[in-house]
Amino acid sequence: MAAHVLIRKLEHFTGTSHAPALRYAIETRTSPGPAHKEGAFPDDVVWLKLHGGLVVGKAAIEIAWVGEFSALNEIRRRTEPTSISRIDDFWAGRPKVGYAVVAVLKNERWIEPRWEGPRTYGYEWVVLDNDKKVATWTEPKPPPRGGEELLGAFLQWRG
Repeated sequence: MAAHVLIRKLEHFTGTSHAPALRYAIETRTSPGPAHKEGAFPDDVVWLKLHGGLVVGKAAIEIAWVGEFSALNEIRRRTEPTSISRIDDFWAGRPKVGYAVVAVLKNERWIEPRWEGPRTYGYEWVVLDNDKKVATWTEPKPPPRGGEELLGAFLQWRG
């Protein structure tokens, strides 16, 4: 069983003070990405991380679809009727055709926010498929410069 790190911008997070409600992990690329190559399987652990390096939640994969797409709207439709399907900014700049993974999440919950691994800019989904990646992505880190602002923004958003 592999572990995954799902990375989103704070403005693309959904949920309440009780639990996150992302519902889906999504990877779209012009060439096969990490999740496409390694797969995503039921009960795999998913760490929920904000761009900037703050880990804020945990979930598990219920089921996943791995494949090729000929139109980005095909992938977007797989996430309906959740809010992520309606956030145009989330879908902007993605490849119009390519490879994708769409995983349905279950058991989403907040955890005590903590700084771990790289700051994550440029990543969307990381598969922790070897010991080096596990160590790199789960290693505690001090907050980056400006990290207090991200933590504060997250805590205010979560309520």
